[in-house]
Amino acid sequence: MNKLKDRSSVVKIDSILFRQIEDFIKKEENRLKFGNKKQFIDIVVNEFFKKIKKVNK
Repeated sequence: MNKLKDRSSVVKIDSILFRQIEDFIKKEENRLKFGNKKQFIDIVVNEFFKKIKKVNK
């Protein structure tokens, strides 16, 4: 039986990168835009892919 993984599955993140994300979010100027680590990763990765898409056009 083939089971597909849920698209919202947990992803392991390097512990050093995880700490850097936490420190970045804790800064006063970043608290409003990035409420939590998941939101930060969603926004940053989405912006990264948009940037790559523009470069490849």
